[in-house]
Amino acid sequence: MENGKKSNDNKSNTNNRGVIMDTEKKYFIIEKAHFNFDKEPRFNIMKDKAYTLSEATKMLIAYEQLNDQEEKTYYLQEVDLLLGQEKPLILKDEVKQNSSEEMPF
Repeated sequence: MENGKKSNDNKSNTNNRGVIMDTEKKYFIIEKAHFNFDKEPRFNIMKDKAYTLSEATKMLIAYEQLNDQEEKTYYLQEVDLLLGQEKPLILKDEVKQNSSEEMPF
């Protein structure tokens, strides 16, 4: 703590559900394979883990150095960590239930 200000060296934050999240951007390593017999290229996430930019760059370089096929190339793709963490929909009006009405389906 310097001059009464709080040091924010760790890169974490609390989301709307109270869960501490890492705010540093994360990346997937993507393999793109375009073979002659396919019309469209195929994409594959190399690991099921997201990495920091530094870690992902090191892995990308390693994949490129080990790659011996022209048809395959590697890319970094930023991961949206907030995807799927929207607030739930809150219904303000109650649904009226009347036994005389028929359901539309």
